[in-house]
Amino acid sequence: MQHIVQELTRVLNLLVTPRRLRHIYSCCSFARKLAKLHCINEERVTVACLAHDAFRDVSTSKLLKIARAYGIEPNGMELAHPVLLHGKIAAEYLKRRFKIEDREILEAVAAHTSGKPNMGEIAKIVFLADSLEETRVYEGVEDLRRLAEQDLDEAVIQTLRSKVCYAMKKEYLLLPETIEMWNWLLQNKRPKSVTVNDQDGVEGG
Repeated sequence: MQHIVQELTRVLNLLVTPRRLRHIYSCCSFARKLAKLHCINEERVTVACLAHDAFRDVSTSKLLKIARAYGIEPNGMELAHPVLLHGKIAAEYLKRRFKIEDREILEAVAAHTSGKPNMGEIAKIVFLADSLEETRVYEGVEDLRRLAEQDLDEAVIQTLRSKVCYAMKKEYLLLPETIEMWNWLLQNKRPKSVTVNDQDGVEGG
């Protein structure tokens, strides 16, 4: 894995802005901390973190070209917002350039923005590190960092809640995978979950 880390570091210096590079390295640092605390392989986590935003600063036109060259068929939302493809492209790059077949690493890279139901441990860490690394500044982030150090699953739920609330406040679109992840987490990680129509006080319930 060490040679992959070295090569990814070289590639990142060519592909991303200095600001993005700071985020990626901070993400790696926080992810390694979580990996150590939760007894998860640090090298695998590092590779996933280094790769997750490798294509984030590539132009939208190039992202669409790369996606099609890689056999990735963009959905309607990705066609409208090609930046959403950067995780899937980075995962495919790892497969092709480094022959990585580690499904947990590839999942972590591909789904780090949207999330997905039933994420593995590496994916959870990358998802959390992307939102909670030390350059991120927003209300409640310190509490979420402490929670992530104690309980990965609960931290994923609360971090996703924060992301969804922010998106709704800003009237941003919610990705289908994000909605599916939220519902899956509530159904599988909570003692009890309810549908919208079951909730007291919800209009139309």
